[in-house]
Amino acid sequence: MPGFDVTLRDRIATVQLNAPPRNILTSVLQTELAQAFRELRASRDHNAVMLTSALADFSAGADVAEHVGRENVMRMLKAAHALIAEVLRHPVPVVACIRGNALGGGFELALACDQIVAHEGARVGTPEITLGCYPPAATVLAPAKLPALLAHELVLTGHIFTASELANRGAGLQVVPDLGSAVADMAKTYASLPRGPLEEATRLVRCGAAERFESAIGGIEQAYLDRLLQMHDAIEGPTAFLAKRKPAWDHSNLE
Repeated sequence: MPGFDVTLRDRIATVQLNAPPRNILTSVLQTELAQAFRELRASRDHNAVMLTSALADFSAGADVAEHVGRENVMRMLKAAHALIAEVLRHPVPVVACIRGNALGGGFELALACDQIVAHEGARVGTPEITLGCYPPAATVLAPAKLPALLAHELVLTGHIFTASELANRGAGLQVVPDLGSAVADMAKTYASLPRGPLEEATRLVRCGAAERFESAIGGIEQAYLDRLLQMHDAIEGPTAFLAKRKPAWDHSNLE
């Protein structure tokens, strides 16, 4: 099983994450998701993509085990960022439909979408700094999609917000008590629109988002590999998490 399902109905494509127990975004899963979006991009049979989850969580983020070892990290970053670039270049709107947790790489994936609709009880954030690292894609996407001070708070503190808290801070996501009904209504709206003009409007409103992301993320990936991974705390954080113990930070930096 690839960890997700792709269905098409009434001019709406649904990509439903289904990788129990928490939709962890491994490198393999993200590579397969990117291929699925690539195949959808070649088709004109849908007016929007609904990115949903079959589980209680949207996604708990990347696999922490892949944060250990340079080769693992490089593979993780390349897979995650290739998926985000595919979402950003999809010709019609992509909507993230969030229930439960959307954390770390899961929230970065949601930020790549054109709209976010979330259940009022959902929790979102980028807690990577608490593991001694940072969310590379969010350093590009969060300032572009969210108020600047809020983007900085998310990345620099690792604070996890409820969807309602984030909406009240001006994040622009739609928070609803009944996610299923809201997603169905949104799908109905998109299905009723003409594909050609919708595609052109999507291209223009994004204003080269995929190209700008790819231009920025390469240098951030290199800094992650060449600078961050040279720090003790960047190794200690994931190691402590996997060992289920408190990290012992040494607070060292590169000279």
